Amino acid sequence: MKKFLIVVLFFYNVLEAESINGYKLPPEPDAKVNNATLLGVDSNDNGVRDDVERYIIQTYKDEKIAIEIGFQVARAYNAVIEDPSNAEEVAKIMDASFDCESYFRNDADEFGDPIILKDRIMTSKQFKSIQLNTEARIRAYLEYNRNMSGSVYTATHADKEKEKCTFDVEQMLKDRK
Repeated sequence: MKKFLIVVLFFYNVLEAESINGYKLPPEPDAKVNNATLLGVDSNDNGVRDDVERYIIQTYKDEKIAIEIGFQVARAYNAVIEDPSNAEEVAKIMDASFDCESYFRNDADEFGDPIILKDRIMTSKQFKSIQLNTEARIRAYLEYNRNMSGSVYTATHADKEKEKCTFDVEQMLKDRK
C-alpha cells in the first residue's frame, strides 16, 4: 500500500507541475535545505538552482530566449560560487553570459535579430539578491572578485557576441517567428 501511495503522489506531482511557455517549473525548494550548501537544490540537474530557475521562468515567461539567457547567467554565477579560486577560467563563463546578454540587449538589431532584453539580467539587483542569497554565496562571490582584481580582459566584438550563447540561438529565433 505504501508503494502505491508513493507512486500516486509522484504522478500527481508530475501531472500537477506548473508549466510556463513550455518550461516545467521545478518545485519550490525548502529554504533551509536549499541554503544549506553553496549550490542548493537543483532537482532537474540542469545546473540552475530551483529557486533561481523558478524566478527566471516566471520573470521572463513570455520570451524563451530571455529564459535561456537567464539560465546561462545563473550557471555562470554557480561556477563563480562553486570555485571562486579558479577565477580566470570562471571569468570566461561569466564573460560568455555577459556577451550573450549584451547581444540581445544592445546589438542584435544591427545583425537582423530582435532586441529581446530591456534590462540586464546578470547585474539586476533582483537577480543577484536571489542568486546570492546566503552569506556563504556572497563570500564566494566576493572571493571571486578579489581573485579577479587587477585582471584585464578584452571585450568581445558585437558580431561575435551571439556565438557566446550556450543554447541554440538560431533554432530559438526560428521558433519565435
